[in-house]
Amino acid sequence: MNVIKSEKISDKNKILTLEEDVLGPGRFARPSFRIREGLVHDIKYSKIFLKNKKIIGSVRYFNCNINSNKGLMLGPLIVDQNYKDRGIGRNLVNESIKNIKPASIKFVTLIGDVDYYKQFGFEINYKLFFSINIRKEKILSKILSMEPIDLIGQINLY
Repeated sequence: MNVIKSEKISDKNKILTLEEDVLGPGRFARPSFRIREGLVHDIKYSKIFLKNKKIIGSVRYFNCNINSNKGLMLGPLIVDQNYKDRGIGRNLVNESIKNIKPASIKFVTLIGDVDYYKQFGFEINYKLFFSINIRKEKILSKILSMEPIDLIGQINLY
């Protein structure tokens, strides 16, 4: 049986093992990992995908802001390679974003490929940047707020 659930603290080691299997040791050199280094993800928004009670997918979120706008940074999104191309990542992103309340979280950002993430409404935002150099076409954002906001400036994770 397949099910998406909220991540629990007790899932940590299983998720880290899956992350290591999927992304390998080179993941620590990726800019997205470097900017999250030392930070704790917001478990309230993070989800896992279970198949027969085994974690085969995970999406995590980190708190961030741009000026006075509170947001979340999505990542990493990981799926066991034995189950890739079955919509698990898509289901994790859709389910997790559906549970974010736009009254308190104004936007979601990530570092990734627009070809994949545009299906969720993410767009390249050339007005955003991080504290480290990241290719501009990899910085994507999705506004959740019902009120108009202008996302310009540095993305600060905390």
